[in-house]
Amino acid sequence: MSNQDLSSLDISPKGSESSSPTSTKFYQQDIVQRVVSPNSIGIVLRCWHDAEDVPPPSPISDPMMRPLNPGEVGVSFLNDGGEREILLETQLRLVDRTLQPGDFCKRSIDDLRSGVVTNVHVKGHIEHVISGESIGWRTLEELEDRVDAEIGDYVVYDDWIGQVIEVRRSVEVRTKGLSGSKLYDEATVEVASGHLIHLPELSSRLSVGEKGSDILPPAAGGVHNFFGFLMGPPPTGGADTVVAIKHTVYAVAWLAVNQSLGTTEAERKKRPQRFWYGEDVGDLTIIRGRSDLEMRVGDRVHMRDTKGLPVTRHGQEGDGVHMIDVQTFMVTETRTTLHILWQDGTQETISSTAVIPYLNPDEYDCWPGDHVVWKTEDVNQPAIVQHVKAADRTATILLAESGLVELVSVLELDPHGTSDMASIMPESASEELGVRRGDFVFIHREGTTNGFKKPCVPRIGELEAWVREGPFLEGRLSGWRKEMSDIGSRLAAHHGEEHYESKFRRPSKGDGPMWLGEVTNLNLDGTVEVTHPDWTVRVYPLDRLTKLYDGIEQLEDDLWGDEASDTQESYADNEGQIWAMNEEGTWQPNVNGNEWEEYDNNGDDDDDMEGDDSMDTDHLGWAEEPLNDGSSDSQLVLSGLLPIKEHQPSADVDVHTTPPQLSESDFINKGKDNDIQSKEFPYKRFDILSSAPLDHAFFTSLPAQPSKSFLGRLTREYRVLATSLPDTIFVRAYEDRTDLLRCLILGPENTPYEDAPFMIDWMLDSNFPNAPPIAHFHSWTNGNGRVNPNLYEEGKVCLSILGTWAGDRNETWSAARSSLLQAFISIQGLVLVKEPWFCEPAYDKLRGTEEGIVNSRLYNEKAYVLSRGFVKRALEVPLGGLEAEVRWIYHQNHRLQKVVRDARELIRKSTTNSIIPGEEHDRAVPRLTAGGIITLERTLGRLQTLLNSTTLRENSLI
Repeated sequence: MSNQDLSSLDISPKGSESSSPTSTKFYQQDIVQRVVSPNSIGIVLRCWHDAEDVPPPSPISDPMMRPLNPGEVGVSFLNDGGEREILLETQLRLVDRTLQPGDFCKRSIDDLRSGVVTNVHVKGHIEHVISGESIGWRTLEELEDRVDAEIGDYVVYDDWIGQVIEVRRSVEVRTKGLSGSKLYDEATVEVASGHLIHLPELSSRLSVGEKGSDILPPAAGGVHNFFGFLMGPPPTGGADTVVAIKHTVYAVAWLAVNQSLGTTEAERKKRPQRFWYGEDVGDLTIIRGRSDLEMRVGDRVHMRDTKGLPVTRHGQEGDGVHMIDVQTFMVTETRTTLHILWQDGTQETISSTAVIPYLNPDEYDCWPGDHVVWKTEDVNQPAIVQHVKAADRTATILLAESGLVELVSVLELDPHGTSDMASIMPESASEELGVRRGDFVFIHREGTTNGFKKPCVPRIGELEAWVREGPFLEGRLSGWRKEMSDIGSRLAAHHGEEHYESKFRRPSKGDGPMWLGEVTNLNLDGTVEVTHPDWTVRVYPLDRLTKLYDGIEQLEDDLWGDEASDTQESYADNEGQIWAMNEEGTWQPNVNGNEWEEYDNNGDDDDDMEGDDSMDTDHLGWAEEPLNDGSSDSQLVLSGLLPIKEHQPSADVDVHTTPPQLSESDFINKGKDNDIQSKEFPYKRFDILSSAPLDHAFFTSLPAQPSKSFLGRLTREYRVLATSLPDTIFVRAYEDRTDLLRCLILGPENTPYEDAPFMIDWMLDSNFPNAPPIAHFHSWTNGNGRVNPNLYEEGKVCLSILGTWAGDRNETWSAARSSLLQAFISIQGLVLVKEPWFCEPAYDKLRGTEEGIVNSRLYNEKAYVLSRGFVKRALEVPLGGLEAEVRWIYHQNHRLQKVVRDARELIRKSTTNSIIPGEEHDRAVPRLTAGGIITLERTLGRLQTLLNSTTLRENSLI
């Protein structure tokens, strides 16, 4: 079938896994109101379905942070005293939806087409922040620019761009009858008695107009004690009110220097100072993007024209105490209009409530103007997306080098350019494909480039080490925060003597940093529209841009980048019970002691070690008889840092010999059906070969000298593998490298991985069995994404028993209760499953929901198509030590014929829409999209060639 024929297919997932899938109504930052109280406006802060919503593991006093049940959201209300509450979605009504340029959205959860927000227009209902008097609906053009910078704002000084990391906000303490009051901070609070009190505040906890009995710090903080010294006990009853806030000190992290400068000139630009206050603030130019300017519910704003607008006065007149007039307003409700570019290239301006946020985009999703790489086995070509037919999973792309236009499968497009290594080593994510709307970018001077080949774009931004310092030491403020607080206190003590209220500079037309800007559009010819800080709009080629790595984003990456720590357990369980593994590979309490310890350095095993004096740390002492049976697949390294090597097939090697203490009968797979499909399997599932193959992922690692206890435990592990491996797992060990294994796992039936080979190499370090085995998965996806959420392209296997994922105590590796067999079977049973999308822990909660059903089926198609390529790779470039077994499984036993036949039948059903009733829900992959068919056809062509060559050989022998 031609690409042109496939372009007309619309093979989207139909139906649902359950009769009544759960539907999501609200998302974070949605503006809602109570159904029973329309005047009660709130902001959704937590959603049960949000992948990042992970409540603290330990009990806490804040009821807002308890685990959410399906259909619940956590809301913070603007009125009702700022109440925060967990409510059912049915108790709320949607008022507005907060989206920003660059955000993705859909019409509905089951709509496969998505869009990207290109522009936003917001109208806000404005009320006086204290009196609540309404001044009606206003637009952005009627608001005055913010005077101060807040955390996250960019600032520029002397060709450096930095980011505000922290703000010191000083408050003045004034009360009736006191003259010469002291300035501690610049947030002024009117207490219930009418006096004005001023508090020191680091960061931005308070806002003008906030009311409540908890505005003032607790007595333990020492502030109330100071109040008591001045004016007696603090007032009780009534509500305190914040009436004024000023910023005094800013902590700025300087991220990068102007990239249009020459090397010599850039080196002369010294990194600016860390703290900014007083008149120095006027030397900083504040840089804001489009999303920074829009109104949000809860924002405090000032109007350009204040004539006739409400004002409130605060303080007690007389005794020389000045009054404070407040003409600050709050956005209490919004109405947002979005301009959306849909994947098919159409554009639309609609209300934000007509769409939903697209929070978990498919890894192959792309939009018009995106820079991608078209990846096939033959060539990788940079391209620009013209439009996408989401239901078909096809895209029309413009090849950047030739100018040709092609219709391709999105499964062959890489829209990101960052590999799995980025999740392990963030520095490897320093370059990505193209740019996105909303990115801040540096512009290299004309005639120069960023140094990377299109469509790669580097990302720079060094977050200085001091920013990551902890705030407290021995319960006291410490480090740079302490220094910043001291500066604020000094300024407060000299209030009136220093002019410290300088305002930030703002870029003016023709007088802004033109070496910096925000990406506001992606053109179909591959050029990029950039809006500069002075709002000048220019178009640049991609290779003149470098992305700015946001400092706040770096801190967030730090929080999410920690890998699960290695887990080591004692030989005993929580009750002190010793467990041991029996001959069948299962665990049971051991009343006679820990059988794993019977091979320690202090003694020999009377049964298995009888008569063997040669089995010490220098000599393994294998017998002449071969050790036969079973086999199992393996996993990737704990660190995930080993590169994927190009493997060359090694010559067939002789089988290894068994240890003298074990008879060959000990390793016969008694009672097992050796049939893989129809013929008797002529090889052992577990075998010991004479030498490790050169293409083993850990071949170049230096083996540790094996101890007697290590060899004793390994002997017992071998026995279990020889007798207990399932029919579809094959394991090979090596005489010359007792620390290495290799396993082959065949994908289970009725999963996207059915009949596909999964090769995993293993290493047992010197800490085994106290530490889990280390695994490396051979990913053969050609860089087109993971075949499974737990199997990384770089080889990492993410599994709690391997210590590469934080699991429950009973799920992690235990020297007393875990085994190699358990690790192998865990991969087959817990990773290669029918619905692998839900293997991602954050997505498991979406099982049974509309979003989960749609995303799981799209993922299954990807997993199925990619794993067909594993069959081709295993046959074309077989890995050493299992070549003969792979040939037998796929050729002599005709599994390759089955793979091709099943794939052809799936294509036929998909193109003719002849799905049998019930098959839609029962089969892991009931149908394919047009894009899936394009990619699968490409692989089937190679598989058919392999199948034909086998048929010719067989016919020639007849």
